[in-house]
Amino acid sequence: MRLTVLNLEESKKAYIFTGFLGSGKTTSMINTVNQYFQDKKVAVIVNEFGEVSIDGKILSSSLGKDVLELSEGCICCVLYDELNKVLSDLSQSYDFEYLFIETSGLSEPFPIYSALDSMGYIVESIICIIDSKNYKKHLTEDVFKYQIGSSNIIALNKVDLVEPDQIPEIEKEISQLKRQYNLRNFLTGQELIPKYEIIKTTYGQLPEYVFKSLNEYIFNRFDPSLFEDRHFHGSYKQDVVVYPNDTLTYQQFVKIVENFPPNLIRSKGIIKLKDINNPLIFNYSYGNYSFYDYKGNIEEGKLVNIYIERLSIST
Repeated sequence: MRLTVLNLEESKKAYIFTGFLGSGKTTSMINTVNQYFQDKKVAVIVNEFGEVSIDGKILSSSLGKDVLELSEGCICCVLYDELNKVLSDLSQSYDFEYLFIETSGLSEPFPIYSALDSMGYIVESIICIIDSKNYKKHLTEDVFKYQIGSSNIIALNKVDLVEPDQIPEIEKEISQLKRQYNLRNFLTGQELIPKYEIIKTTYGQLPEYVFKSLNEYIFNRFDPSLFEDRHFHGSYKQDVVVYPNDTLTYQQFVKIVENFPPNLIRSKGIIKLKDINNPLIFNYSYGNYSFYDYKGNIEEGKLVNIYIERLSIST
């Protein structure tokens, strides 16, 4: 299929949300769309690690919008051609103004930026969400570093979970990683992202000015072939646990959660518990967990558990 390349006057604007597993990407994107783009025509694409969709259902429920899902792989490798096709079909069938893409926590955003740019989209920002409490556990992961290096907005999320006097040191370390892994033309040394900003957030709440002062965050034009072709994945495994509806009470489920193994870094799902009327969205990351009401219906409860095999888990 021939891709439709838009001229500048017709170009649609795009935002890419990236960040490692459990950083708060989905929450941040939900908050952003609901707070700042409620009166706009928005299209949303989400990529998930593995075959079971969770984020797509959560986004659809929370945004009240249809969400296109790209599953069964990483958006920046095996799904590259599918992404191009989806974007081309989407542009011809839906008159949207803004495109939001949430990447998998195990992929970097640069190939997505490259695909969007080649199709004539204007990428306003690549927003990297970082778990301020647990980011040190990701420092051996190249994909985490290149998520930072490929972004022009870096949100230190969950700062309420760390001591205030630790925040300047976190910001300093993330700034060093940004300088070290910033995208550059390997022939000229020119940076793709000449200006970036580090923002401190809680619950993924990005300030409105990020989406209004966009001329401050211009990407340099570039030939993708002049940037280093790099791609990393850590060593991970995933399983899906099914919980038939109304078989567990809240306390029974919490007991299961509190006995999760230490190498389980991420769990997300939608479940229906015996003593709670509505289904619940469940989020777990490095021992921290939360529940939210789910507005849809579910056939059976499912959790997607992602285990990390290479990182050392410490508390």
